[in-house]
Amino acid sequence: MTTLPDKICVSDIDCVAAIGVTPEERTMKQRLSVDVEVTTDVRKAAGSDSLKDALDYAEVVRLVVKLADSRDFHLIETFAELIAGRVLSDLTGDTVRVVVRKLTPVLSSRVRFVSVEIVRARGASDV
Repeated sequence: MTTLPDKICVSDIDCVAAIGVTPEERTMKQRLSVDVEVTTDVRKAAGSDSLKDALDYAEVVRLVVKLADSRDFHLIETFAELIAGRVLSDLTGDTVRVVVRKLTPVLSSRVRFVSVEIVRARGASDV
């Protein structure tokens, strides 16, 4: 019997970052919405009912907000990659899926948001 992976999802993390390519985008920090989904075995945490055996959701939020404030970015792709790398290096989990949405993109036509989605695995090498 195949076991499907367990997932922890932290959705719609609201943060601000100095991000953008154009001068208009770089005049002020912009609002981003971030989703982080981590595949990890939750059986130990479920059995013990203890945070010490679980992936701490609050730590995921702190990590994302801290990274958003850590430096200036040109691309949301760079920010997503940084989040994925830190989640895999600092927290438990086998793979991470990160979605970053720029909620107020400066474009000639009105759009609700632009986004990037990446999936990275622990120990996977770059192509």
